[in-house]
Amino acid sequence: MTFTITFCQQVGKGKLKNQDALFNSNSVFQYQLKKAETIELSAEKIILGVADGVSSSPKSHYASRFMMDQLAQCQHFSSAWLRQTQQALSETLANRYLGSATTFVACEVNQNGKCKIINVGDSRAYKITVQGEWQQLSVDHTILNEMQQQGLADTQTAYSGLYNGLSDCLVADENETEFRIAVTETELVQGEAILLCSDGLSHYLHSDLLKKIWQQFSNNRERLTICRKMVKKHRYYDDFSAIICQF
Repeated sequence: MTFTITFCQQVGKGKLKNQDALFNSNSVFQYQLKKAETIELSAEKIILGVADGVSSSPKSHYASRFMMDQLAQCQHFSSAWLRQTQQALSETLANRYLGSATTFVACEVNQNGKCKIINVGDSRAYKITVQGEWQQLSVDHTILNEMQQQGLADTQTAYSGLYNGLSDCLVADENETEFRIAVTETELVQGEAILLCSDGLSHYLHSDLLKKIWQQFSNNRERLTICRKMVKKHRYYDDFSAIICQF
C-alpha cells in the first residue's frame, strides 16, 4: 500500500522556537518554517503524530519533541504505550524541567483503511470525507468541554478564553499520571483523508472555512499552504503544525 502524506509547520508570532513537533511516519520535524510537502510511503501501516508544547510550561518544545521521537520508535500503538511513554518523559525531563508539558494526537492507519486515533489535550484529528465533510475524531480535553459533559455549561453560551484551558495533557512529572486518554477507531474509504493538527490551525480557521478551502483547491499541498498563510494573517498567531494522510 502506498500512503500519500502532506505536512507543514510554522512558528508562532514572535517566537524563536516552534513548540510543536510532528512525525510524518518517516521523520520528526520541529521547524520554524516547513513549507507544505507531499511524500509517498509504501508500507502495510503508518503512524502519524502531532504534539503541541504547552506554552505556560518550562521548555515545552522539549516535551513535544520527545513524544514525537518516541512515536517514531513505537511498535505497539495503544493507550498503554502512551502511559509508558509519559513515564519516560518524566524520567528524561523532570529533573531539569519539571512540569514541561505537551498535548498529543496520533493515528495508525493500515492498508485496509482502518485507523486508530489516540489523543490527550486539544490537538485534533479529523476525518475528511469524499464529500468534503469534516468530522472531528479526537476529544478536546479542555475545562469547557469537561464542564459541558458534566452539565455545568451549555453549548449556546460564549465563555471566556479561560475555559478553553487544558484539563489534561502529558506532563514531565512522575506524580501526574491521571491524565485522560481518548481512543477512537474509524475506517477510511478510497478518497478520504485523516488530518492531524495543533490548535494553531483549529483555533484560527473554523471548520466551515476549512471546508471551503478543500473545495476550492485541488490538492493537499495547496490546501495546507493556504491554511498556513491564512493563520499567519492573524495578529497573534500560534505555532502551526498539520499533517494529512490521503487514502
